[in-house]
Amino acid sequence: MPSTSQTDDPSTHDLASRSGTIALGLASVWSAALLVVTILWGSGILEAPFGVVEPGRFSSLLDRFPIPVGAGIVGFCMLLSLVFAGILLSLPRLRSKAAPVVGLFTAALAAVTTVMFTDTLLLAYLGYTVSFQFPPIPDSVLWQGALVLGSGLWLAVWVGLGSDRRRPFGDEQTVSAEQWRNSSATSSATVRGSSPAVTKGASSAVTRSAKIAVGIAVAVPSLYAVTRILWAAGIPIGLSEEFYAEGLRIGMWHSGLSLAVAALVGALLTLGLVQSWGERLPRWAGPVGGRRVPIPVATIPATLVTVVVFTGGVGLVRETLLGAVNMTGNFGGLWATVGPTWLFPIWALALGWATHRYRRRRLEAHT
Repeated sequence: MPSTSQTDDPSTHDLASRSGTIALGLASVWSAALLVVTILWGSGILEAPFGVVEPGRFSSLLDRFPIPVGAGIVGFCMLLSLVFAGILLSLPRLRSKAAPVVGLFTAALAAVTTVMFTDTLLLAYLGYTVSFQFPPIPDSVLWQGALVLGSGLWLAVWVGLGSDRRRPFGDEQTVSAEQWRNSSATSSATVRGSSPAVTKGASSAVTRSAKIAVGIAVAVPSLYAVTRILWAAGIPIGLSEEFYAEGLRIGMWHSGLSLAVAALVGALLTLGLVQSWGERLPRWAGPVGGRRVPIPVATIPATLVTVVVFTGGVGLVRETLLGAVNMTGNFGGLWATVGPTWLFPIWALALGWATHRYRRRRLEAHT
């Protein structure tokens, strides 16, 4: 009888730990570089990509501050990041105990970045890129992407520290390949016997909250995609004839179709957070079939999407409330085009929770 053990090779944990250390170094470089840039922004040596609010155009909360104040806010966040990263790099023994603190810092940094530093255009241009459309990207959007990058780096640090804390043989012990094989064989023998013991490495059951979160995180982009597919197919649901004709003239609906396809692909990948193929690739996947999916490979892209989608959704709601998006003119067209994106913050929160539950479930399998 073949073994049903799913014990993970300790090299997987070593890779996650090394990746976390590398991400910590990159986070230090990121913090230091942007700290210098913020000083240049505040002093006027380098033109700041924020500080100007143009009527009728999207803007971030940072745009509503004078440039020196805005630069000071960004610089303070960079300074905190640099000091925190420096402490963890200088005192490696603290890392095994620092995962909860790193998680809180990552969440706080992501919240400030999404709510204050970015606007809806970051999500828009990310959508164009993943749908293989490459319009010129404004400098301000590139800088916003650079600010969001830090949240991704700190996420990688957090994932690496969390994996390191859950090494199957303890934090202090070095495990040889022979020890791992012996452990795997013992676990396999347990499975072949009558013992009901849980196999090491086997993931716990998917929680109900994770299933609900994935359902929401699939439904919202699917709703968005359906409207764009209908318009591309010549069914102008919710649009006036004039608005639809103008969209045809400038190619808006074909561009929307590409975004719809990207949204549907993302929704499909989201299902992997609660499906078995999201943990171990199916056999038909070719050379990589049957291999376990590294936790960072699934969680880091999902969390970055969470951050950017939350940024875009919050930005649209904020700009609508502040009057940048006028919902009184062309009422039907605006609600059909902008309305689904108002659900993006809910999508982001659901995706974030589903990703958190996926990561926790996978890490619990290593204890």
